[in-house]
Amino acid sequence: MKRLYVLFDERCGLCRRAREWATSQPAYFPLIFVPAGSHKASLLFPSLAQASEPEELIAVGDSGEVYRGDSAWIMCLFALTGYREWANRMASPTLRPLARRAFALVSKQRRNISRWIGLANDHEIAEKLRRVSAPACEIDQRVRAETVVALDVCEQDPEFTTDARRQFHL
Repeated sequence: MKRLYVLFDERCGLCRRAREWATSQPAYFPLIFVPAGSHKASLLFPSLAQASEPEELIAVGDSGEVYRGDSAWIMCLFALTGYREWANRMASPTLRPLARRAFALVSKQRRNISRWIGLANDHEIAEKLRRVSAPACEIDQRVRAETVVALDVCEQDPEFTTDARRQFHL
C-alpha cells in the first residue's frame, strides 16, 4: 500500500482533531483525508457516495480496498509508525470485538464527545455567537472620553509641540 484515503466527518470537531493528530504522526504511507460527502469524495469514490454526516469512518486503499468502521480505524493506526503494533493487537481475535465496540461507540457519540471536550466546529461556534448580544464596551467609552479630554488639554497647552503631536498621532 502506498497511501490510504480516509473519508471523515469534516463537521465533527473530534474527527478534525483526530485528522490533525494522525497527519502529524510519522507514517509508513500517507493518510489522505477527504471530507465525506464532499465533491472531491464523490469524484474519487463515486460508489461510496455518502451524506455530509457519515455514520462511520471509511478508508480506501490505493488498490481499491475499502475498510469501514473499526477496520478503517485499525487501518489508520496501521499506517502510523508508532501505532502499527497497536493496530495488529486490536485486529487480533481477542481484542477485535472490544475494538469494534469502542470504535462504534466513538463513531456514534463523536458529536457529543466533541462538545464535551470543547471541539466545536466553526458552524457551531458561529451559531452560538449569533445568539449572544454583545453589550457596548464601557472601557472603550471611558478611553474615548479620556482621549477627548487629553486632546482638549493638549490644544490649550502652548508647550505641546507639533513634534509631540506627531509622536502621539494627534
